[in-house]
Amino acid sequence: MVMNHEIIIFTPIFALLIGFILLSILKKRKRSAKSIYKLIDDLEKKYIY
Repeated sequence: MVMNHEIIIFTPIFALLIGFILLSILKKRKRSAKSIYKLIDDLEKKYIY
């Protein structure tokens, strides 16, 4: 059996790249509690007062 060395080398690199991209996307979408409270406060000021 002949194994492709390219597959052995590039599979972990490709998996790490995909993981890094997913992690960066999830971090961007995550909001802190402080920003959520500020958003709610701004909406209350805009629509209630």
